[in-house]
Amino acid sequence: MRRPVLFGFLLMFAAGSAAAQEELLTEIRNLAPSEVKSDGFSLANDQEISIKGIGAGNRSDELYTSAWILDAQTRRVVWKMSQAKRNRWERGLIEYTDLITLKGGTYEVYYSAFPDYGANIRGFGDFIGYLTDRIFDREPSRRVFRDLALTIRGNGKRLGEEGVEKLRKQMQQDALVSLTGLWDSDHVRQGFTLEKSMEFQVYALGEIRDDETFDYGWIVNTKTGEKVWKMTHKTTEPAGGDRKNRLASSTISLPAGSYAAIFVTDGSHSCRDWNAPPPYDPSSWGITLRTVDPSMRKHAKLFDYKGMEKKNVVVDLARVRDHEYVSKGFTLNKPMDLRVYAIGEGREEKMLDYGWIVDAKSRKRVWEMEYDETEHAGGAEKNRLVDKVIRLDKGSYLVYFLTDDSHSYRDWNSSAPFDPEHWGITLIAVGEVNPKDIAPYEEKNDGSVLARIVGVRDDERRRQEFTLAKKVNIHIYAIGEGSDGEMSDYAWIEESATGKVVWEMTYRMTERAGGARKNRMFDETITLPSGTYVVYFQTDGSHSFNDWNDDPPNDPFNWGVTITLAEGNQP
Repeated sequence: MRRPVLFGFLLMFAAGSAAAQEELLTEIRNLAPSEVKSDGFSLANDQEISIKGIGAGNRSDELYTSAWILDAQTRRVVWKMSQAKRNRWERGLIEYTDLITLKGGTYEVYYSAFPDYGANIRGFGDFIGYLTDRIFDREPSRRVFRDLALTIRGNGKRLGEEGVEKLRKQMQQDALVSLTGLWDSDHVRQGFTLEKSMEFQVYALGEIRDDETFDYGWIVNTKTGEKVWKMTHKTTEPAGGDRKNRLASSTISLPAGSYAAIFVTDGSHSCRDWNAPPPYDPSSWGITLRTVDPSMRKHAKLFDYKGMEKKNVVVDLARVRDHEYVSKGFTLNKPMDLRVYAIGEGREEKMLDYGWIVDAKSRKRVWEMEYDETEHAGGAEKNRLVDKVIRLDKGSYLVYFLTDDSHSYRDWNSSAPFDPEHWGITLIAVGEVNPKDIAPYEEKNDGSVLARIVGVRDDERRRQEFTLAKKVNIHIYAIGEGSDGEMSDYAWIEESATGKVVWEMTYRMTERAGGARKNRMFDETITLPSGTYVVYFQTDGSHSFNDWNDDPPNDPFNWGVTITLAEGNQP
């Protein structure tokens, strides 16, 4: 009977001797609510290390503390506290112990405490306590946070927080691009040129929820404006911590050329101040690019990327203020690719400050800034961005941008976008361009425009005369107000000599013009014989250009009527 006792004693002694030989590799204690602390250690060889920790949970036995170990080179999680053995649970505290084997190398250790106090509510008393804590800004159970702890022992070297930071800086220097450790409302960018085609490992962490991007990055070809890589919900995976933390880790191939890596953050949840559990690799919040083949690094050069190149600008309608309607025309003498860069305001799937492009002859929209096509532009969530390349045929075009009565350039009612100087729309010709292929376009100088009465206000009756030398087809584009089968703001055409009405904008011949149901549009071709004519446009006492009492039409600039020679007719 004595042998088991002696054997147990020897085991305890051996365990104690081994523990005495182990060194303290990590010690993290006394966390505050919504805090993340870090430490680190290095191991000269493969070995078993011992881990002890005290975590915490709420009344429903849900953990709100998390600890983990990260391989400093691969950035992979090699241990999580949640997977360790629970020894006991007392007064909301959980004791953990674990023995794991790690390879020789360097490791980072993190501990975070992010209680979800709303999840603790299980009755009326809990609800009252929750409201009291919120009203008086009190964090419950601060004693619990003082007891939180994590210790790791083994045969190695403790790095401490300063040693881990030094290691991170070295890794940043080894990367071609490292835009990491970002804070709230950041907009960072780094240009780089490649002398040869090469492969890159892209590693990026940001905030994305259900295809809504808040903190995210992309890589753009600085010559064409094309996004060659973009961080989206589909291109990312869970990054640990809160579900909105997303990780992109992929290999991409880029041909020789000029590029820029860009990353933007919104006004919350970043390295500066997490508002939810952080990702497993919090210090890498941002984007990092490394050459897959280190020997190719010498063929890449960095440069200071200032943003969108101003070369070959076709239209610049930027820095638009509140309640503005701006437009500009241009002519392409051959088909061309154009980069559309537009920043505006949108909420609830609807654009409030936005732009569009129309064919100057047919008045058909060839492009429009729709909410589903936009992405977050930094700052407030309602700041929306389009940055894409479109192709337009030879012809003349009109570009428009309109704003509502709030949140615009230099008068923001919420956080500004990361590029406030480009609030509006800018068009840039892509690639090498012959200046002769692009020309200004002014409707007043267009011989095919016979009459134009637009921007009509309340209680107006305006007229213009035009003459046809022969029988021709004319195109009429008119926008006005109509309801219950009657038109209130409308156009008509009379013979100049007799006053006879030869065409009138009736409700039955119109269609919806976007916005309120009463916005009506006529967009058709009719035939008129030679002669002199007068076109009129008349409005009632409400709902007209720049003074709408309901949602405006999609094309508010042209509230009125425009008459042009139809295609195939010579001016």
